[in-house]
Amino acid sequence: LADVEETQVRWLWPGRVALGRITLLVGRPGEGKSFLTMDMAARVTRGLPWPDGSECPEGSVLLISAEDDPRDTVRPRLRAHNADLRRIHLLSMVRRTDADGSRYDEMFTLADAEALETVLRAHRDCRLVVVDPIGSFLGGRTDAHRDNDVRSVLVPVARLAEQYDAAVLVVAHRRKSPGGFADDMALGSRAFTGLARAVWHVSRDRDNKQRRLLLPGKNNLAAEGRGLAFTIAPRPDGAPAIRWESDPIDLTADEALREENADAGEGRRTAVDDAIAWLQATLADGSLPAAEVLAMADADGIAEKTLKRAKTRLGVRSWKEGNREEATWFWRLPSQAGKTPADDGQADRVAVASLS
Repeated sequence: LADVEETQVRWLWPGRVALGRITLLVGRPGEGKSFLTMDMAARVTRGLPWPDGSECPEGSVLLISAEDDPRDTVRPRLRAHNADLRRIHLLSMVRRTDADGSRYDEMFTLADAEALETVLRAHRDCRLVVVDPIGSFLGGRTDAHRDNDVRSVLVPVARLAEQYDAAVLVVAHRRKSPGGFADDMALGSRAFTGLARAVWHVSRDRDNKQRRLLLPGKNNLAAEGRGLAFTIAPRPDGAPAIRWESDPIDLTADEALREENADAGEGRRTAVDDAIAWLQATLADGSLPAAEVLAMADADGIAEKTLKRAKTRLGVRSWKEGNREEATWFWRLPSQAGKTPADDGQADRVAVASLS
């Protein structure tokens, strides 16, 4: 190692998606994974900030997608998220020439690293490659459940990602069988999570099925990140687009999976369930300063992280009063009457990914 030159990790999405590395995005069908990739692609094409406010490097995007039609689904979704469509490139087929000089097309797979490199070489500004879903692009001879097969395909992809400074976002479906760790729920070999430098999970909020959660799994390159929440709602023109919530989510993918398993099993109460009941009782008579609520919860043995998860699940409204130096935050139950500054959008703001 004495001859190895140290370098710093370069980020597409700081702390979440690294440039030159593979990131895995896991979730059930219909949870919003593809919508999320469209939002990410649109931001990259215009260099728009990420939902958490961090900077996004501008560049082109390579989409390798099998499940959505580019005419009636992919292009409308990208347009709804204000993507620069000139910087989005689709890779689905590879043109070949046989022995007698005849030309024919065949479906692209990641096993064809040479074809992938040709595209990356032609678009040197490519900062994001999306593979959605990975199972459709491993190649007919690759067994997705065998570590050696998966590694033989993804290791060359990882090398190309590093060489061309592009983040590779691999979308994977979630297995149906129960499990104890969220990262183990990715369908196929554990080589997928092993090769990925970070794993993110998309699931639905157990209390609000319209609300999606982007939750952290493993991260080999940064500290454990915080989750984010979003909904998919129509714009004024009717096209659906992602709307991000501004507040982070203090919930990991493993914690969400444990809650899900409890719901599916014996219905055991969790610490968050107890915190929800406590918060409902504490705020039953009206709003209270947030600092006072936090102090009372600490005295009753409720961790701040647990309380904030309960606040999010319960939909507690928050707003601040006073000037910037002496402002006080207040909490109230969503069912309590009376309009607060929060209802006018001064708190709990959301960032809308689609731009009209």
